[in-house]
Amino acid sequence: MLAVLMLGLVLVVWAVLARPAQRYSVTVPIAMAAAGLILTNGTHPLVDVEVTGPIVRHLIEITLALVLFTDATEISMRWLRETGRVPMRMIFIAFPLTVLLGFAAGVPLLPGAGWWVCAICAAVLAATDSTPILPMLHDQRLPSGMRHTITVVSGLDDGIAAPLVLLLLAGAVASTDLESVLLELLIALVAGLLTGFGGSRMLSLARERGWTTPEADRVGMLALAITAFAMAEVLHGNGFVAAFVAGLAARATAPHMPHAALQTVSDTATVLSAAVWFVFGSLIVPAFMDGLEWRVFAYAFLSLTLIRMLPVALSLLGSHVPWRERWALGFWGPRGLDSMVLGIIALEQLSGLDADWVADVVVVVISLSILIHGLSARYFASWWDRRSRALAGSAGPSTR
Repeated sequence: MLAVLMLGLVLVVWAVLARPAQRYSVTVPIAMAAAGLILTNGTHPLVDVEVTGPIVRHLIEITLALVLFTDATEISMRWLRETGRVPMRMIFIAFPLTVLLGFAAGVPLLPGAGWWVCAICAAVLAATDSTPILPMLHDQRLPSGMRHTITVVSGLDDGIAAPLVLLLLAGAVASTDLESVLLELLIALVAGLLTGFGGSRMLSLARERGWTTPEADRVGMLALAITAFAMAEVLHGNGFVAAFVAGLAARATAPHMPHAALQTVSDTATVLSAAVWFVFGSLIVPAFMDGLEWRVFAYAFLSLTLIRMLPVALSLLGSHVPWRERWALGFWGPRGLDSMVLGIIALEQLSGLDADWVADVVVVVISLSILIHGLSARYFASWWDRRSRALAGSAGPSTR
């Protein structure tokens, strides 16, 4: 209970100082990870977190399910049809290239890890999370198309990364049957479609006929996300994939769904995510004090730069996107909650040196990402604005 008390106090302090914190790009992930690092480490830690316990595991699982559902409902099919070439290129070209390049870099830099483990690390870290850079994504000084693309891609690639990681784990663990993994994914697909289409349709009819209230509508959407996850798990499917598919189906069924209907789901995911970031903070010191090899840091640096930036740039060749924006889209792919949970799923099935490699790589990459991406987001927006003004000034007055 002490951990819950400290979590609540830190969140209250952050809420009170949210505006000045935002000015310095101190987001919830940064604040909570820092709190977890400070309060759970040392000779006599104030808070003791049992990371491997069932409570933490269930917390992490339901949090990712809600995040996946929320991300999926933010994807507008109409927007994708109209201007979706850029995000689609990044998903269907850049994402697999990122996994392949991450695997290619892992083979020489993670000796002894094995090809399967290198592929798992690459897939886990290919998933991006826009949460650490939310202040930047709301900054009007940046192009709206670029901000929306980052949000959409971060919502789509984690839905693809989850089944990919499961398939790679089936190959890495001899006791895992590939047919069973495929069956899990099929069950998840059916559960997500049934829940998303059916639940969203019922809620839409209730809105049209005045059977529900705004408050009940918001609770209904939250229950829809939980139901999709739980239904798949009960039927021995994958709850994460089911939650993501349910979100896509819900948005497709109700394209004009009021944004307020998702507020409770979003707020719940934010609070639960804060708890998960607190837990992650407790892992940073043990990981860095465990004698990490320089190879892990080299791989982490490449993962946050060339391994993603180069595939994104290649995927946008021949597009209308300016080169400055292409490199920005490649760089702004923070790793966060999605990679954290997928990494934990991998750790539950791996053992020995394989598990150590995954744990070290994931912790280092996410730690560096929330610092590099999170703290620089606001300054990047200022630089972009100054650079845009300078380019506009050098172009001279319009001749029209």
